[in-house]
Amino acid sequence: MDEPRAQHILGGADPPSETTATWPRPPVSVVILTQDEQVNIGPCLDSCGWSDDVHVLDSGSTDRTVAIAESMGAKVHHHPFESFGAQRNWAIDNIPLRHDWVFHLDADERFTRPLVEEMQRRLAASPSEAGFYVPSKLILLGRWLRRCGGYPTYQMRLFHKRRMRFIDYGHGQREKTDGKVGRLDEPYLHHNFSKGLDDWFARHNRYSALEAREMLRESGTALRLRDLLGSDPVARRRALKRLWYRMPMRPFLRLFLTLFVNGGILEGRQGLLYASLLAAYERMTVLKAEALRLERRSTDASPAGAG
Repeated sequence: MDEPRAQHILGGADPPSETTATWPRPPVSVVILTQDEQVNIGPCLDSCGWSDDVHVLDSGSTDRTVAIAESMGAKVHHHPFESFGAQRNWAIDNIPLRHDWVFHLDADERFTRPLVEEMQRRLAASPSEAGFYVPSKLILLGRWLRRCGGYPTYQMRLFHKRRMRFIDYGHGQREKTDGKVGRLDEPYLHHNFSKGLDDWFARHNRYSALEAREMLRESGTALRLRDLLGSDPVARRRALKRLWYRMPMRPFLRLFLTLFVNGGILEGRQGLLYASLLAAYERMTVLKAEALRLERRSTDASPAGAG
């Protein structure tokens, strides 16, 4: 295949790939959500070589994403993008998944052998969980940003297709299940900057609008001390986010906390760059939330029936 697979310099080049031929082969179907991911899809699929059931769910790519995926043997499906939650549910409902257990991967993410080995061990015990949260390693300029990225942060990625649904939340999604949820220890790799800063700003411009709406909605939600102080890292992180929405001077606080409380200053230029980007994203969100407040006040103050 003549398609270049080198990532944008900000993402950091993928290390020489270890063949997945010797990796374990847990009974897991993989679903990758894509839209214009020709830079990422090749290395992403390379890391999925251990699975015998790999699907790409594309939402209207205009580049060579689909052609590359098909040339590498992935099964490609098409569905217009509505939201992340809706797209993940569509995959559960409409893709003929070979296995009961499913891993949702984004195109800028990569499996590692330790993660696949852990899935093999956990699933061999026929777990009763509805799904497993999985941590990720944020990679910038070839460096893992453990401190700036707040490692470990968890996402619902490995789940049983009949025990899990998703709902939209902010710019992403959250799991919806009546079942028990576990956690894996081994992370996947996240090359969040593989398509460069322009792409990062474009995505986070969209995300900040969704986050601003979620921020206003959460302003009426009570904070529960047991969530803030509890032992569940996912519940604690979500409670901290609700608290965070109520804080003043959030862009400055985000920069200060990332660099000096989390220790991002120790991660060199990569840490400073990422902390600055997080502060910029916080500023976008705060400004959009304030614009929404003003718009609602103006609407509420308008005389009834005025047009």
